[in-house]
Amino acid sequence: METAAIYAFGAAICWTLAGLFGHAPARALGSLHFNRLRMIAAAGILAVLLVITGRDLSFDLVFIWPLILSSVIGIVLGDFFLFLTMRRLGPRRTNILFTSNAPMTAILGWLILGEVLAGHDVVAVIIAFIGICLAIIYGKHRDLIHVWEDVTPPLSLGVLFGLLAALGQAISAIIIRPVMSDGMDPVMASLIRVMIAALFFWATYPFDNSQRKKPILPEPKILVNIFFNGLFGLGVGMALFLKALETGHIAIVAILTATTPVLILPFVWARTGMMPAWGAWIGAVLVVACASLLIF
Repeated sequence: METAAIYAFGAAICWTLAGLFGHAPARALGSLHFNRLRMIAAAGILAVLLVITGRDLSFDLVFIWPLILSSVIGIVLGDFFLFLTMRRLGPRRTNILFTSNAPMTAILGWLILGEVLAGHDVVAVIIAFIGICLAIIYGKHRDLIHVWEDVTPPLSLGVLFGLLAALGQAISAIIIRPVMSDGMDPVMASLIRVMIAALFFWATYPFDNSQRKKPILPEPKILVNIFFNGLFGLGVGMALFLKALETGHIAIVAILTATTPVLILPFVWARTGMMPAWGAWIGAVLVVACASLLIF
């Protein structure tokens, strides 16, 4: 059994949940302030996790620059664009666009790290990508009306933001991969990256005109959503993703963490009361087949 693939699939599940909890705060607060608050929540969660698990708090300073670069590109820029996309297009379409980080990561991994997939892995990745595309194209009924399906025009701007978020994730994964391969603790790496991102996001606070005359903390319901978004997104989800990068092939890790458009379908069904379309079910079956091939 491929443990790296299990970690990657676990990260995908966490990121799916994070997306669901992130939609309301992103719409209510805007991407910048939402990210400020979620960084604080995630840093607190990771710090507690470090303490209760008794992990070593030290790390080699040679890792600091890759950690800074991966944080700025993957979290500061990537998450900023990700939640701009979510605010404009909703969680389902955002997950759809974000899956493009998988082929981006695979290409960059081949060009920069020289990682080449084995034949059966290539087949599994292609099966998964077809499944994700089916879930994207045929996953929604035409008559579905819900706040998660609202689009703030222009659509092209939301698509651009989503692709920039995916590119940030792909580049960040390439930068952080050698650090994880050299044995950096994934929880400690996650905490450092989040703290770096928090510094950048909070440095913009005095210049954020949209936040003036508004309270720093929103209503309790939004705070709860921010906490769970931080828990699943930058907390457990990111730690699992970095753990997968320790030993896993970067293209396989990327494709498994890109299965969120399929994983989100049951939640959309539960929330909207409308069963996903037939294409979504076929896509889900193909994604499960891919995960089985890669994990077992």
